[in-house]
Amino acid sequence: MTSIRRKWHVKSRNGCDTCKMRKIKCDELHPECWNCIKKGLRCNFKPLRPMAVKEPPDIELEHLEHLELLHHFTISTASTLANESEIRDLWRVWVPQIALSVRYVLEGILALAALHKARYNPERRESLEARAMEYHNASLARALPLVTHPNRHNGAHLFLFGVLTLLFSLAKPRTADDIFLVGSGVVPEWLYLLRGIDTVIEAESAIEASPISLIFRATNPSFEYWRSHEPVEHGALTALKANIRARAQASNQKTLLDAVEALQRSFTIRSRDTLQFQHKMRGFYTWLYDISDEYLKLLRQGDCEALCVLAFYSVLLKDLERHWWLEGWAVHLLQRIYLLLDEEHQLWIRWPVEEVGWVPPCVPSVSYQT
Repeated sequence: MTSIRRKWHVKSRNGCDTCKMRKIKCDELHPECWNCIKKGLRCNFKPLRPMAVKEPPDIELEHLEHLELLHHFTISTASTLANESEIRDLWRVWVPQIALSVRYVLEGILALAALHKARYNPERRESLEARAMEYHNASLARALPLVTHPNRHNGAHLFLFGVLTLLFSLAKPRTADDIFLVGSGVVPEWLYLLRGIDTVIEAESAIEASPISLIFRATNPSFEYWRSHEPVEHGALTALKANIRARAQASNQKTLLDAVEALQRSFTIRSRDTLQFQHKMRGFYTWLYDISDEYLKLLRQGDCEALCVLAFYSVLLKDLERHWWLEGWAVHLLQRIYLLLDEEHQLWIRWPVEEVGWVPPCVPSVSYQT
């Protein structure tokens, strides 16, 4: 009987993994074994073609700056813009989300964040303040053409733009030659900005449908308190009203006295120890909304009696200087008013000068020879 010889082969453990999985003998040919070639299988002997690694594009320095300032706004600046936690969260979470799709809101955020960051980075202050102004100007250029025609699509966005622009105007660096004069009088730029926000608020339906309505729900009780409570008599304001009745032109007296009456309401809120600070703060802002266009006209004309009323408002500004964007405004405003008044009207504002703690410039003394 003829015996069948088994085919001889050398035992090896160096075959390809594919043949091992198929449990067949690998001929160990390189770069691919014949078994894999016949079956059209991938042989692990064949070196993998190196994949081209695509380098990510360089992140531009401007984009890094955007990220830096947006990060600063969310972790730091936003918490300084409100006292209530809900409104702080609005600034910290919702407003940056809007900014990602509305360029002029983003630029307003970056401008304010740059000013805030500059306060704590002396070595970068000059460059941060310069960038803040660039972002601010860019935001103005995009938004101003839209402000006169707010609608349900952009009303909330334009309101944010108005608030951010107001805060920037208050917070930007001031110099001795700071131009905030209109005509020959003293009308701070931010006063017009604050009143201009009223135009945007007319798009009420757009604002009510957005998270911004939270701000109005929080402020309404303060405004109602301001309007409904009788103002308490205030000695210095009573003296101011007496001076107006005695010295102001008859045609201007009602306008001036109405402004003082409204200011007296804000001083009444200031004196209420039971009210929280945020309610007092809103009472201070309410006066700016309440004053008439006729009173603003007198300010633009440099009317001394109107300037005296505004000098009394500087006392309320002093109370608000715990907010970084208002620091220094009380003295800055009072000093400018004082220098525009004649000697008689300078005496009218002795109380606000003392209350704010500003020392007027001394009149040069006259030496007498004996």
